[in-house]
Amino acid sequence: MVKTAFIYMASGFGSRFGSNKLMASFKGKPLYRYGLECLLEAARMLQQKEGLPVQVIVVSQYREILEDGAARGADTVYNGQSQEGIAASLRLGVQAALEDTGLYLFSVADQPYMRPETLVKLVGECLHSGRGIGCVGSCGKRGNPAVFCSWYREELLSLKGDRGGSVIMKKHPGDLLTLEVSGDELRDIDVRGDLNE
Repeated sequence: MVKTAFIYMASGFGSRFGSNKLMASFKGKPLYRYGLECLLEAARMLQQKEGLPVQVIVVSQYREILEDGAARGADTVYNGQSQEGIAASLRLGVQAALEDTGLYLFSVADQPYMRPETLVKLVGECLHSGRGIGCVGSCGKRGNPAVFCSWYREELLSLKGDRGGSVIMKKHPGDLLTLEVSGDELRDIDVRGDLNE
C-alpha cells in the first residue's frame, strides 16, 4: 500500500481579491471549506475503496482554518512563511508528511468546484501509470491539484518563492501524466466578482 499525503495549501493573502478571500462567504460557507471538504472526502473514498492510507495535512497561516482542519481529523501546520509564496506551503506540507509517504497530492484552497472523485481518479491513474508526476488539466491548460511520487521529495523541498510544482513538471515532462477534467473544476476565485458566478 502506498502511503499518500494530501496537502491542503490554504495560506494565500488574496492580494488580487483585496482581502483574505479564503474566509469570504461563497454560496453559504467560507471559500476554504469547499477544498477542505473535497480533500477529506477523497481521502475517505481512497481509504474505503482502495485501502490506501491517506494523511490529510492542512497548511495555513490562518487560525480558523487550522482549527477547522484539526476538528475534522487533519494534521495541521502553521505557515509563518506565507509571505514567501506557494513554495513555503509545499515544503511545510512535505516535511509534515509521514517519513515513508510514497505519494504527495497538493491542493489549493480557492477552487470550490473541484470534485473528490477527480482526486481519487488522479491518484489512481498516477499509481497505475508508472509516472512520477500527475496533474489535472482542461483543453491544454494544466492546473491543480497535482501529485508527485516520493522520488521528487528533495526537489519539492528545494522549491523557493512563489513558484510551485510546475517548476518540477517542466524539468521532467516525460514523467508527467495529465488527467483531463471539465474546465469548471479548474475555476478559481481570484477577484471579488468571481464570488457571484
